Amino acid sequence: MRRNRLLGAGLGAILLLILIFTGCGKKGDPLPPQVLLPAAIVDLSAASLPEEVLLRWSLPDSIDGSCAFKILRSETAAGDACPGCPQKYLTLGTLAPADRRLGREGERGFRYIDTAVRTGHFYSYRVAVCDSAGHCGEASNEAGLIHNSR
Repeated sequence: MRRNRLLGAGLGAILLLILIFTGCGKKGDPLPPQVLLPAAIVDLSAASLPEEVLLRWSLPDSIDGSCAFKILRSETAAGDACPGCPQKYLTLGTLAPADRRLGREGERGFRYIDTAVRTGHFYSYRVAVCDSAGHCGEASNEAGLIHNSR
């Protein structure tokens, strides 16, 4: 009987340790509590041009011009494309509004041209706004297409 109690106590202790060390909640980079992340872009669009893909978006009204844009891209062969499925995004770069690789369209509009694309591939893009300290908000809507040179 004593052996069963010890076995039960040992299993209970192991279960408690597992619960303590696995934790719960959202995992990610720690942020100081006073940091307010920039709002997400909601109007990202992509268009296939002969040798490149053109991205366009507008800066949300709540954000000033002292931000940067983290441009994310996923690429798969057109035959393996799954629009709407979760994508594995890689960062193409983080660009300040003054970067010459970004174009301006009006007061709050931006454009970026991705020249490293291949015909017959599915590309999905997202753009996140980052503050001057490098903290990025949620990524934008997805904009995807199959690139076909014309």
